[in-house]
Amino acid sequence: MKAMHSAPPEKAWRLGKGPFIFSGIPPVCNGMVELINLSDEKVKVRSLPALSKKGTAPSGFLDEAQVGVTLAPQSRVRVAACFDIDPHTPGGTYNTTLSCGKQKEEVVVHVFNDPGLELDPERIFLRGAAGEKLSHMLVIRNTGNVVFSLPDVSLIWLEEQDWVGRTLVYTLRESSKSDNHEDFLNRTLREFQSEMIPSTRVMLETKSSTIHPGEVAEVQLTLTLPEELKKGRTYFGFIKMPGRRLWFEIECNGVPKSAKRRQK
Repeated sequence: MKAMHSAPPEKAWRLGKGPFIFSGIPPVCNGMVELINLSDEKVKVRSLPALSKKGTAPSGFLDEAQVGVTLAPQSRVRVAACFDIDPHTPGGTYNTTLSCGKQKEEVVVHVFNDPGLELDPERIFLRGAAGEKLSHMLVIRNTGNVVFSLPDVSLIWLEEQDWVGRTLVYTLRESSKSDNHEDFLNRTLREFQSEMIPSTRVMLETKSSTIHPGEVAEVQLTLTLPEELKKGRTYFGFIKMPGRRLWFEIECNGVPKSAKRRQK
């Protein structure tokens, strides 16, 4: 293990006057410290021990500030330093003390929120008939330092692949040479309105709707495909997750079962 410095503190070198300010999102908080070389030799300072006040920070949170600098003889410089912290450290302001022999200087560390969320899968592929109830498992990992709360229900608006282009083509086919631009626009509007699919409820079932930093949650997603879906076409949509979007791609491979029964 390398020594924290190449010369004794206080006698060969010391800290400038604090307080020193550090800030950042986990796992690193950056800042600047002032170092003074009192000797006529070069001094290497790799790190500075820190002593957190009891109750101001989690155990082992702010133990050492990394520096990694070589001080020229009789120099006084401000250098970059950083604290390596746990990725799940809650956001907030923490206080600690940098130590240089008997010299102690105050440090303020501002940890900012980092809402990290990983979805597996990031895109869900489903296949089913219109009106059919489908389910899919989703795994959510909270990789940040913010607590997330999942809703029980979310809405998804499905849009047919190439919906806009297909609608415009159908409208043009129905238009005659005698139609003016108003006739075309009115027909296009009606076509868009008739082809719109109502929103669909997606149920999110999990053991706990609250996901703490570092936790992993299994979420069962369940939805009933709208009966307006057309066989042989593909639809896209998303539901909003905390800070993310979960995309769906749905292939419709059948008509509503109720319609099939009525056709018999």
